[in-house]
Amino acid sequence: MRFEFQHLGTTTPFELPEGHHLLGGGPEDHVRLEALPPNLLTLHIEGPRLMVEASRTFNVNGVLVPPGVSRLVLPGEVVGLPDTMALSVLPEVPTDRGLGTLAVLKGMLTGLDAPTPSRAATLTCLTGLDVGRTHALAESLTELGRGQEATLRLRDRSVSRNHARIHHDEGVFTLEDLGSPNGVYVNGQRVREQMPLTDGDVVELGRTLLRFQAPLEDPPETPATPESEPPAAPPKRRISRGEWWLVALGGTAALAGLVVTYLLTTG
Repeated sequence: MRFEFQHLGTTTPFELPEGHHLLGGGPEDHVRLEALPPNLLTLHIEGPRLMVEASRTFNVNGVLVPPGVSRLVLPGEVVGLPDTMALSVLPEVPTDRGLGTLAVLKGMLTGLDAPTPSRAATLTCLTGLDVGRTHALAESLTELGRGQEATLRLRDRSVSRNHARIHHDEGVFTLEDLGSPNGVYVNGQRVREQMPLTDGDVVELGRTLLRFQAPLEDPPETPATPESEPPAAPPKRRISRGEWWLVALGGTAALAGLVVTYLLTTG
């Protein structure tokens, strides 16, 4: 959340993430502004919601708030402080990206090593404290966020505790925004409803960029080629009974010829 502190005609802009913050001029204050008394304000930020409590009386747009009472302060309102000091809560900047964002994102990816093929879809962190970390999307639901319950937990203060969710159904992956104040973007386009993911898409949560890699598809199975069988042997021919008589007659004639030849040579 963005703020501006005004004192003696000087404006000091600053930004705070979600959580509790102590603001004042003391050494133990999380946000130290020299002109303020120590431990003056306690700011509790949760998404777009800001609760302010002070150790002294303050006002919001001129309406007095007693010390120790928490007051909801909306973007655009001004917290009046002692000695004409003021703290302005700035409205959120427009979250729609221009058409050039996609080109910027793709330019960031130029020169990066191609991801290693994987049988599971993955998200690889490209920026921030988790840069280089790869998470496999093996479950039907993957929760993305900063909270303890997130499946993929990101160390990014601009990411909500429950920021986004990825659905996996029969090889199709879709991304859903869980109502995060900073939104979810795919290739620079804000996710308004569930959006399908394709290989190489860049997912943006807060200040974190993640690259989606689709799973490696199995090659189609080729039918087995049946082994060629050797040619069948020709069927054996059966000899008829008449052919047997001819064979026997020929054998008898040949034997008689041998006997005659033997008698002539010995006589």
